[in-house]
Amino acid sequence: MWQKNVRYLDYNASAGISGIVRERLIEYLKNEEAGLANPSSRHRLGQREHHVLFQSAGKISRSFGENVTPDDLIFTSSGTEANQAILHSFVQSGFGLIVGAAEHSASFDVLEIIQRSHPHLWVRTLPLTPAGNHDMARLSDLAREAKDDGIFHLGISLFWANHETGVLTDLGALRETLVSLPLPSTLHLDGAQVWGKIPLDLTASPADLVSFSSHKIGAPAGGGVIWRRKGTPFHPLFPGSQNAGLRGGSENLLGILGMGFACEVLNPIAFQTVTAPLQARLESGLNERLENVRIWGRESTRVSNTSRISFLGFQNYENWVELLDLRGFAISHGSACRANIIEPSRVLLSMGAGREEALNSIRVSFGPASDVSDCDSLLGALVELFQEKIRGRS
Repeated sequence: MWQKNVRYLDYNASAGISGIVRERLIEYLKNEEAGLANPSSRHRLGQREHHVLFQSAGKISRSFGENVTPDDLIFTSSGTEANQAILHSFVQSGFGLIVGAAEHSASFDVLEIIQRSHPHLWVRTLPLTPAGNHDMARLSDLAREAKDDGIFHLGISLFWANHETGVLTDLGALRETLVSLPLPSTLHLDGAQVWGKIPLDLTASPADLVSFSSHKIGAPAGGGVIWRRKGTPFHPLFPGSQNAGLRGGSENLLGILGMGFACEVLNPIAFQTVTAPLQARLESGLNERLENVRIWGRESTRVSNTSRISFLGFQNYENWVELLDLRGFAISHGSACRANIIEPSRVLLSMGAGREEALNSIRVSFGPASDVSDCDSLLGALVELFQEKIRGRS
């Protein structure tokens, strides 16, 4: 049975379907002919749905910056498909691969599958610094190694904002590093955790491809989108009728429609205004009231809603998420895609964490509906739970 009055603080996993999106979709579906026809059909009903799709794509493209057009977008079934399609495209292009060691499992886990199919593929992982940033010096080293190994072009896949710590990639430093590399590269950024959280201008970024996920912005799950800079090669895994042959299958009209409705009301500045004070309040409160905690990435620039917290002095996982759930708080241990597997965070290990502090960590991610009472109630519950566990060990 659903627990009433739960405080939802897991917005990085999913923002849910916003009330406005829900209302707009219901209104659209009141028309009995809505969604009836295939948007690729040539008859009038099909062309009407194609027009709806194109209008929604325009709303989505405008959320990515004024110079982005619907023709620059490739729609997918999820952010996971978007990430994996890009990596497969890199492989089909014959590129060597550099993938961040702390990427979301949507990207990282497919590497093993790709390598089984391409045993001679040149692949390296890029570590993080202790502050949670990509190690730019190491990126330069890897590029030189690639050139020495005969690689002619690199496909680089990195997060824009880390899903666990919220640390933002320094795009200026990344651009400078890419320009100085001894061989050309194509850059993919996983933008799932920045959409709606920071203002975006994709054409001004150093990225050639950026992937996004629908359920991070209040649209229904089951939708994703790739922005492709004009002229960037893309080799689809399953070519077909969508996006000028770049993806197979019929368009997910309702999913794209939902993304368009969500983009109408996206307001990164308003998001930051709500969440940044809560992030600061939670973290300062923990530091003031508990000694044995560590907040990861705090010295770096982060998105305004995310706090990754380790509780120090414990060896085995202490059921933090489950015990907080019983107290009425929905938070996470890490990536929702790996929520059923309790293991040390790969992100924190890459930042230099020990196994114990990587295991005994939680992620709190605020959203636009969060408020001070959510923050203070969680802070009180965390302090109480931590002290209970300390007493239990004595």
